[in-house]
Amino acid sequence: MKKLAVAISASLAMAAGVANANPYLGLKAGYTWLDDECVSGISCDDNSGSVGVFGGYEFNDFLALEAGYDYLGKFTGAGLPDDSVGAFTLAPKLSFGITDAIDVYGKFGGAYVNYGDKNDESFLGAVGLEFAGSENSSVRLEYQALTDINNDIVRAFANTATLGFVYRFGASEEPEQVVEEEVMVEEVVETVVMTKTFEATLLDTETFALNSSKLKPESAAKLDELVQLLNDYPQAQVEIVGHTDSSGAAEYNQQLSEKRAQSVAAVLTESGVDASRITVSGEGEANPIASNETREGRAQNRRVDITVPEFEYQVEQ
Repeated sequence: MKKLAVAISASLAMAAGVANANPYLGLKAGYTWLDDECVSGISCDDNSGSVGVFGGYEFNDFLALEAGYDYLGKFTGAGLPDDSVGAFTLAPKLSFGITDAIDVYGKFGGAYVNYGDKNDESFLGAVGLEFAGSENSSVRLEYQALTDINNDIVRAFANTATLGFVYRFGASEEPEQVVEEEVMVEEVVETVVMTKTFEATLLDTETFALNSSKLKPESAAKLDELVQLLNDYPQAQVEIVGHTDSSGAAEYNQQLSEKRAQSVAAVLTESGVDASRITVSGEGEANPIASNETREGRAQNRRVDITVPEFEYQVEQ
């Protein structure tokens, strides 16, 4: 059990102390081929269709802990007479966002393999791409390797390529909005009419969790100047428009842009700004300000624009 124990210990150590986990479940199907399972003079059948189920917890944008069961198929080899191979797996999953809609990820952990009538622990490694379909679903393309399957005759190496579907629970929860009514008492003074306006752009890399409409905990502070202006001038209105780059499906980008704009609006209402003064919309990928052909350009296009149109206010003479 040493190989599996090492992998499990590493997985638990990486996950320890992390809160606010989001659970997910998935299905996958694909093709498995074995290496090094044959010896001279024995007939071999070294490939088969395969299926699997998996589930896990996303601790943050970059780290998840994932477990699953893979039915790798039926094979013929040394000590394996047309028999099934299956594996229980456990591994941490490390992800890196390429765009709002695409992640590249890797897994390294352990597996407990049923190899015909033999059992063995194996190391597991996997790499893949994950494509967001919505905030709570995605599609995976993955290559997985089980590197050390020993049945006392050979040490086999299992390769598996799969297409998978993932569903996340609670990923599309909207932030709570608290709308407070504010009663303004006007004081009659001799005044002069003035005008004022405000514009700002929030880039998603600085403001939002990766591929999500949720604001980062530190992002609300970036809106302090806007909140102060709106609270000082109750006649002011604010327009909030979300945008994305062109990666991913247009429908998904439209929904994400609207939800990110709504998240910014929620911070304003929680700070005492009446919801009737806020206009919220999303334009998806329709209004880029830079080229979507470069990574830097896509980063500029993933943004939320905030505008306070020109309004009149009065000051004492």
